[in-house]
Amino acid sequence: MSKLISANFSRLFKSFIFKLYMAFSCGLSAFVALMRYIDVKKNWEAYKELSAEYRCVDGIAFVGAIYLLFAVAVFVGIFIGADYSDGTIRNKMMVGHTRTEIYFSNLLVCTVANAMALLLNIIVMLTLGGILCGIAALTVKSVLLTMLYMLLAFTALTAIALAVSMLIQSKAAGSVTLLIMAIVLFCATLTIDNKLRAPEYYEGKMYLDEETGEIIEGETTKNPNYLTGTKRKVYEFFNDVLPSSQFYRLALQEDTSHVRMVVGDLAIIALFTGMGITVFRKKDLK
Repeated sequence: MSKLISANFSRLFKSFIFKLYMAFSCGLSAFVALMRYIDVKKNWEAYKELSAEYRCVDGIAFVGAIYLLFAVAVFVGIFIGADYSDGTIRNKMMVGHTRTEIYFSNLLVCTVANAMALLLNIIVMLTLGGILCGIAALTVKSVLLTMLYMLLAFTALTAIALAVSMLIQSKAAGSVTLLIMAIVLFCATLTIDNKLRAPEYYEGKMYLDEETGEIIEGETTKNPNYLTGTKRKVYEFFNDVLPSSQFYRLALQEDTSHVRMVVGDLAIIALFTGMGITVFRKKDLK
């Protein structure tokens, strides 16, 4: 098993897609930090009316995770797909490695690669953004805790992506499938967030009574689309459990149920890893 893991890491560090992945992660952070710096300089009068977090790196420190959702899908699809297209998986089995060992070694390598991309993204953002925009209220503790929660969510996403990739032998088909999955997850996250943010009541509009000259405030009306009861609890559950929703909320540094988040991630990792191994064991490798 150790030789298999060592060989996988050796292939990872030589892989062009891995190097491109790391470059994208760094470039993304640098671009976002630079755009915030330019925007603050251009619209300083507006920014100085807001709290310091808006014009410093605090507000954008973790936003890269949202976009890395798509990079994870592309990387895992191509990296694992190459294992099939190059015949590497069959070679590993011929020298005595079991399918379970192959699956877990791929999970470990992909998890480490995705964790490296995330950490690199955050470090570059905090370093460059801190130099350009400054840091207002972020503490070492808050940064480390957020990074830990994001790493766990990334591991859950990796487990999902690997389960899909290990079942699709075509590198192109696997990558496209995972990219579509990432888009669906992102759209689901935005939909859930919009539904939960919808106000319970709409404030009445104010208007001027032309006869009396008085300003009259309209009646407050209830929002018919406001989620209540069981339906709202279901949306809140998926908002805490879906890895994409976790990235979104952690990036925005919003309050969330960390206990439900951790339990959900662990459940996703166990479920998809178990399903992936079970199906992979029975898969006919062409």
